[in-house]
Amino acid sequence: MATLQQQHNIETMPPRRGRAPVTGKPAFFNIQQLERFAVKRGFDAVVAQRLWRVVIRALRDGGGESDDEVWERASKYCIDGRQKLPKVAVELASQNFRLFSSKLAHVAESKDTQTTKLVIELRDGHRVESVAMRHKSRTTVCVSSQIGCAMGCQFCATGTMNLIGDLDTCEILEQVALITRHECARSRPAPRNVVFMGMGEPLANYQSVSAAVTHLCDPFHFALRKKGVTVSTVGVAPALKKLTREHPEVRVALSLHAPSQELRARIVPAAKQWPLHELIEALDDHLNSVSRHSGSHDGLMIEYVLLKGVNDRREDADQLIALLRGKPVMLNLIPYNPNVTATLHGFEAPSIESCRAFGKVIIEGGLRVRLREEFGQDINAACGQLALATKDIEDLAPAPPAPAPEPAVASTSVVTDATAPPPPPRKPRAPPPKPPPPQWTALATASLAAAALAASLAAAAAVLR
Repeated sequence: MATLQQQHNIETMPPRRGRAPVTGKPAFFNIQQLERFAVKRGFDAVVAQRLWRVVIRALRDGGGESDDEVWERASKYCIDGRQKLPKVAVELASQNFRLFSSKLAHVAESKDTQTTKLVIELRDGHRVESVAMRHKSRTTVCVSSQIGCAMGCQFCATGTMNLIGDLDTCEILEQVALITRHECARSRPAPRNVVFMGMGEPLANYQSVSAAVTHLCDPFHFALRKKGVTVSTVGVAPALKKLTREHPEVRVALSLHAPSQELRARIVPAAKQWPLHELIEALDDHLNSVSRHSGSHDGLMIEYVLLKGVNDRREDADQLIALLRGKPVMLNLIPYNPNVTATLHGFEAPSIESCRAFGKVIIEGGLRVRLREEFGQDINAACGQLALATKDIEDLAPAPPAPAPEPAVASTSVVTDATAPPPPPRKPRAPPPKPPPPQWTALATASLAAAALAASLAAAAAVLR
């Protein structure tokens, strides 16, 4: 008899992704095709780079939400000649390329307006989710690198999807460009930071992610700071070493989640393939490389989702201190965000007081700690909740209503979050209304013919300093 996890996968999994059909105009953010086009039309290949620059500038300057408006604004930048780009090149590109091969399928904004979740439909009909998070002085974009994920982390909603397919470089960059247009068309700041913490394991799609990182940091393309790009990984040790060699200044977030190999292998199945000692070796290599290139050790964050009674005990804290002692890392504590895995595996979120107590023990052990500020919980856009749900359909089967979760606590300090006194008691709230029976939402498209997933997000973003 199939387990609840297997039943969930069978009932909701769309077919495995094949090669996307080549139909219509090519995608503008495919730099290889754009370069070939420029040379074929008699221009130098560098014209493709300049085309990217003026189009990205047009997106950031609020060029409008239609492709024609963006092309028109980009064309105006060529009039004074400072771009060293003939206006006819923009006109030819607009006639022969689609500005985007992807499109926005659904947009949800949190009540506090700090977070927007965007469901993006790819050219073959499959969908991924991206998140824009607005801080006081910056906007961070959380992008997906795969459709689904093969890592199977038991507390993560995306892990219930299994892997459907990889995104190519163009599809990753289009997420950033689409969010840039969406934000700037509403007079909001253009994104300054990009984190690969959406759906999928970035280092399992290394070639596409590495190329996307290059374009994001290229001063002639998206021109982001290298420290403004963070790649998250559950611990694909060989690929982490390769990332360190090829992109030593890009930040890394390591999803550790357990202080021992035994516990980690239980809640992070990928740990069986890349054991903890190999991961720590790759971590040390990265820290040494970051120190050589930047003279500092601010390039690595350890992500640790706190699961009540699983990895938040005093002995877990002591083991974590022993594992990381002496390493210049930032430990980012993330209270579990309940999603479909709560039903599948019985996970619960620890109380804020418990999270603070765990952090205090870690601090006393000599490590730097931050308690994660959560964004977008009300729109299923918080850490661990991404799974292509446009409605809250988190139950696989009817279950008794859970008590109202405690609010997430924000943190911009290394120490004070874990040591702050507990908040004063609040007046008891009225019990929430009884939820309606669970409903299933179909995300049917030409190639996404199966019913969609229940549940909420897989890895929104770390609070970048």
